[in-house]
Amino acid sequence: MESTQNSNRTKSWTDDLKVCNQTGVGEAINQIYKDDGRRCEGYETRDKKCLCISDNTSLYAILSGHNGVTVAENALQEIAAELLLGPLNYCNTDEAVKDLIRQSFMSVEKSYFDSINQHVATKTAIQLHLSADGMNQYEISQQFENVLQKLDSLNNALSVGSSAVLGLIHRSHLYLCNIGNCRALLCKTDEHDTLTVTQLSVDHNLLNAEEVARLFRLGLMTQNFEGVPLYSTRCIGNYLGKAGYKDCNFLSSASAEPVIFEPEIVGGIQISPACRFLVLMSSGLCRALHDIFPGDASTGNRELVRMISEEFQNQSTLGGVAQSVVHRIVQAHHDTYMQLVEEHKPLTFNSRDDVTLLIRNFNYSLPKAFVNRKNGNRSLNSTTSFSSTSSDATPTDSTIHTNISVTSSNITQSGKPYDTNARIRPHVDFGDFYKRVEEARKCGTLPPNIEFD
Repeated sequence: MESTQNSNRTKSWTDDLKVCNQTGVGEAINQIYKDDGRRCEGYETRDKKCLCISDNTSLYAILSGHNGVTVAENALQEIAAELLLGPLNYCNTDEAVKDLIRQSFMSVEKSYFDSINQHVATKTAIQLHLSADGMNQYEISQQFENVLQKLDSLNNALSVGSSAVLGLIHRSHLYLCNIGNCRALLCKTDEHDTLTVTQLSVDHNLLNAEEVARLFRLGLMTQNFEGVPLYSTRCIGNYLGKAGYKDCNFLSSASAEPVIFEPEIVGGIQISPACRFLVLMSSGLCRALHDIFPGDASTGNRELVRMISEEFQNQSTLGGVAQSVVHRIVQAHHDTYMQLVEEHKPLTFNSRDDVTLLIRNFNYSLPKAFVNRKNGNRSLNSTTSFSSTSSDATPTDSTIHTNISVTSSNITQSGKPYDTNARIRPHVDFGDFYKRVEEARKCGTLPPNIEFD
């Protein structure tokens, strides 16, 4: 079941801002899968987005809620207010802009903890009351069922958090900020006029070796997280993963707060003619790509960019590009699940989170778009070669040419060296073809009228 947005949601002040007409958005609501092929919605959508323009500044953001939508909804409005209504025009250096972005995120985190004070006080009072009676867990469950239900409700409310990815264009420079599992890709053409894609964000989850090592230093092992909903190792909100982690069974053995608030910020990146488009991805989209293409995130990013490039050639609007890509991913995800069922393989997933894809075009060609709908003129320029790259812990690059040859290199954040040794497997492997040609040549059965060399 795909959805453009929830018609019942509360109207935000950002809805009244000018929308960027160089941006396309595709969305699909979450689904639970059944073995017989049926699908149903699991919960109300938790993704929130922004694609607006104010004066000389453009703001693009996706926030993916965990366990609820309240943190994502409130955080988006507060961040937008801090950046679009704040002192951004007085920031004359990259560091000043990045510091303002950092302060806006910190302000959101502080507002979250201020907003839950009553919940935390009530939870503490209930726990003190139950512990003072000296009863064991069974006796408590029998005599205080209603109280325990209220405690569960409080814990659920205090576990709500959000991942976020934000792109800010200010004075022709791009700034990226992310925390959690949302992702950002920047697509540019190199000196060979080949499209390269760099992941500018860092995935804060258990697939990131650096995050796993940080948790290990706190005394948490990988087995602590088997079958538990640790959505991200960094996020906005989620009191139970931070100050209240001692009340969380799979986090309580940590020596310090395991889930932290520490966003990654990069920029400013000059928006040059080489920049083609920016991609922002919700955490549900990143997870769906990982389910379809297990392993390194570069594979999923590469396939996503391949789909985007194809849909740029097929669609007439940016919204059509984004929605068509989302439709393909959603269908591929369900097909992957059904294949596991039919082949009686272990089910690594049985649902899909909300999917949101935002594409901000700079100058990548949309051949079928009407330049002027009145006279029917069209843009006929097209770019047919492309590539993609990414990494779980550090941004990466790879290149896909029209002749299907593939190379890649890792690009780390500022101050870190280039690594030119990484490779991504070709999308099409002609090895079997050449093997059969060689066998036929040895047997003398090659057709004489076809040139094979």
